[in-house]
Amino acid sequence: MKLLRRLLLLGCGAFILLILFLVITGFMLPAKWSVRVEKPSAHSVEDLYPLISNFESWDQWVGWDDNSFGVREVIIEGQAATTGHSYRWTSENSRGKLTITRAEANKGIWYVGAIESDENNASGSITLEPIESGGTLIVWQDEGDLPPGTGLLAYLMNEAMSAKFAEDLHRLHDIEIDSEGRESKPPPGDQ
Repeated sequence: MKLLRRLLLLGCGAFILLILFLVITGFMLPAKWSVRVEKPSAHSVEDLYPLISNFESWDQWVGWDDNSFGVREVIIEGQAATTGHSYRWTSENSRGKLTITRAEANKGIWYVGAIESDENNASGSITLEPIESGGTLIVWQDEGDLPPGTGLLAYLMNEAMSAKFAEDLHRLHDIEIDSEGRESKPPPGDQ
């Protein structure tokens, strides 16, 4: 009985120390995420720009996991490729809004975001750079702030968002575009 009590006290003590370590680490790490992902594409800047500057086109290449986040409801407002064009989503486990703050034809878009918040707490861009040998380098950057004490979560978000953005840019790269510059069919696996 004494051995069981000691093991139980040792286990509880170790658990409390682990929680304390995680809380202290959360306050010591910066509560900021910053992600940059690059992907070369065979598509031209002119073919890709309509796909990134119009939120109506994002469903063709930006993935969403219904199992993790729940089925989302999307509201898109404003004219594509202009300041104020916005994409709002809500689901059981996620909510947010992206709003274009700058759009330059065949160069890219810049946006602010309210991610899991009512206030803007993120900003980013998706830019298109012609590659000398042909094609385009797509660069997606995003950064934002979380509440104080969430540094560990911000650190984990960097990894998760980098992987997510890389996956989305891979889908964008794989879109088949017809001679008119329109997406002709969904990329493999999204049908």
